[in-house]
Amino acid sequence: MRNFRFALRQLLKNPAFTIIVISTFALGIGANSAVFSVVNAVLLRPLPFARPAELAALLPYDLRLGPKGLDTASTSSYPDVRDWRFQNQVFERISVYTNQSVTTLSLGSQAIHVQGESVSANLFALLGIAPMLGRTFVEEEDRPGHRVIILSYELWRERFGADRNIVGTTAIFDGEKFEVVGVMPPRFAFPISSVPPEVWTTMSMLSESREGTPMTEQRGNYFLGCIARLKPGVSLDQAQANMDTISAALRQQYPDSNTNVNVKVLPFSRAMVADSRSALLMLCAMAGCVLLVACVNVVNLLLARAVSRQREISIRSALGAGRWQVVKQLLAESALLGVAGGTIGLVAAIWTVDSLKSFLPQIPRIGQVSPDLGVIAFTAFMSLAAAVIAGLLPAWRASHPNIAGALNESARGSSEAGHSHRTRAVLVVAEITLALMLLASAGLLIQSFVRLHNVNPGFNPTNIVTARVALPDASYPKPDQASEFFRKLLVDLSHSPGVDSAAAAWWIPLSGSEIVFNFDIQERPVPKPQQPLAQVNAVTPAYFKTLRVPLLRGREFTERDSKTAPPVAIVTESFAKQFFPGEDPLGKRIIPNGSIEPGDPPVREIVGIVGDMHLISLDAAPKPQIYVPHDQFGIGSVAVFVRSQLSSSAVMAALHNAVNRIDSGVPVYRMRTLPDYLSKSIAQPRLNAMLVGLFAVIALLLAAAGIFGVMSYSVTQRTQEIGIRFALGAQRKHVLGLVLGDGMKLVGIGLALGIVGIAVVGRVLQALLYGTAATDVPTIVGVSVLLVFVALIACWWPARRASGVDPIIALRAE
Repeated sequence: MRNFRFALRQLLKNPAFTIIVISTFALGIGANSAVFSVVNAVLLRPLPFARPAELAALLPYDLRLGPKGLDTASTSSYPDVRDWRFQNQVFERISVYTNQSVTTLSLGSQAIHVQGESVSANLFALLGIAPMLGRTFVEEEDRPGHRVIILSYELWRERFGADRNIVGTTAIFDGEKFEVVGVMPPRFAFPISSVPPEVWTTMSMLSESREGTPMTEQRGNYFLGCIARLKPGVSLDQAQANMDTISAALRQQYPDSNTNVNVKVLPFSRAMVADSRSALLMLCAMAGCVLLVACVNVVNLLLARAVSRQREISIRSALGAGRWQVVKQLLAESALLGVAGGTIGLVAAIWTVDSLKSFLPQIPRIGQVSPDLGVIAFTAFMSLAAAVIAGLLPAWRASHPNIAGALNESARGSSEAGHSHRTRAVLVVAEITLALMLLASAGLLIQSFVRLHNVNPGFNPTNIVTARVALPDASYPKPDQASEFFRKLLVDLSHSPGVDSAAAAWWIPLSGSEIVFNFDIQERPVPKPQQPLAQVNAVTPAYFKTLRVPLLRGREFTERDSKTAPPVAIVTESFAKQFFPGEDPLGKRIIPNGSIEPGDPPVREIVGIVGDMHLISLDAAPKPQIYVPHDQFGIGSVAVFVRSQLSSSAVMAALHNAVNRIDSGVPVYRMRTLPDYLSKSIAQPRLNAMLVGLFAVIALLLAAAGIFGVMSYSVTQRTQEIGIRFALGAQRKHVLGLVLGDGMKLVGIGLALGIVGIAVVGRVLQALLYGTAATDVPTIVGVSVLLVFVALIACWWPARRASGVDPIIALRAE
């Protein structure tokens, strides 16, 4: 405590030095705390389930695509999962889940949308979660005929008045009566997503079908997420080997649906956030570089301070102070500086994360980003670690004083001062190297983001409001009824004041949702396992007009393309080029392997070709797409698109009113503008570019400060030498060039090492770049020139001061 009290007095005597060091620490530690807050919530915090390390995701993928075929959002078919359950020897339980569930809650005359999830009856037992009220599902409730439901705590409290007698009562969902059997604990959610479920029901409804084969009996219909719990003592490698054996057997047994299917076993926590994992780890590394630059800068400042305190420390040593006592005293000062900087950095990180939330991508658990005890502990550790790293070298160097030289009033340019200058020069080179690596990374990511932002999505999102409308199955059991409802709705909307056009489709572009069918070409059929794949979307006639998708050839859909009309399809330009090279696809017939009617899917004639559209993301080439008329493939849940010059709120109100005029029991939900979807689709690249750019600017400023400090100190130490040079006839420009040359030599060495570092970092960055090479020469040259320019400015002021030295004053002390 005596050391800390003395250190505090010393720091208060030098407020400028103290403020600079604390600010430097705050920048480095704050950047790391902000990034760690996100990484902690998304990657590190254990899943809120029993024994989360035993949970695994089972992900089917196409063997023909190799590792690229693995999509961590891939889904399974129910018959396959049933076989996995019976044949595996490595899992305690396997469960499935899908958001194809109840969506409409009827409360008197009011109907609201709720996010539902159909799950295996054994899911809650697999997760090890007990309900707050009632019970979970039992195995037999997966079979047809059962209508049971479990409520989330939040829905139970907000819509059912927290009625503790709710268990055993009946609630109306999608026009059908469901028995409420349980209420889950607060904050429970599965699957963990940006839109958590509010109710859970069993696979019962998916096991039923009014017409045709139930979804749970369609092998090859991949629509289910799959989670499993490993048996005690079973490793992921053992589980993978067992699933490889099972998959090989299923490929032999079911060649039509499973010929090219294999299954990857991944830790569930990793699979849940796999798409963002590499980007978040990259941000961690970049933030670490910023902290390292900050520490190097503080080391430079402390070394300069230690040299100025040589006389004081020498007197202490002469009076009997041991080396360890001196080190402890100086480390106490750096510890106080680190803790103060860490405290300010944590406050800045909290404010920064709150401000960044609107820019964060929609990944699981991103809403849980907050400064919890883990973040506070991390910040405390980083503060002390940075203080020790930055303070140890100056303290150790200062604890070896040249007592005789330091106490000699006339001693100048001692060997200790020269050695300190060389050490500081090496540290400046390290700063330049790290700053160049960060600047190059930022330049590449910004260039990549700009190119991604400028990608033509294939449609014009301006002035379009979207919303989902879901018809209750009980009220609209037949496709004809759904088609008629949406036909009336779109006519009503189209005639609303201020509305230019209105349309509907299965999917919202860039929302991350799609459906992929295999298809056959009638003129050259192939076996089902060899059939190609294409995205399929059912749209209403005005869809291409509303989204401004260009019609390249043929015609658009019209009202005459009804259910009783000949089946037709429109394909995209990439579809035509890939599957009909050198041919005219108009008039050709294709058979998408999907139908809402029993029997074989219909043969469809291609009547039009439209421009390509990015349905999932902008950073991948558009997939081949097939459009079919909604009247010929009508389902009760669609996205409605309204193009209008009116405000978004006015359009949303018009849409609500139009739906209510037809049926007040139908909810409208997820009302957003199409530009919002476009913005969210590039949220991760934008975050990468923004944060790394900020880190690079901080590193650049710190590096400039380091160069300025070293050169200023050098000029001070060389004042006598410069005075002699002037006395012997040196010109001002010669001294100016001498000092600038010394500074730019350090910059040149740092640039050379930085270019080597860029080559290493580029291998990691390449996976995060779009349309930009990690070794992009113009970018690297550009940031190098910027760094040289800033360094030149930092060197100029000390050099100018040196060129103005008065030789009489410089030599007077001698």
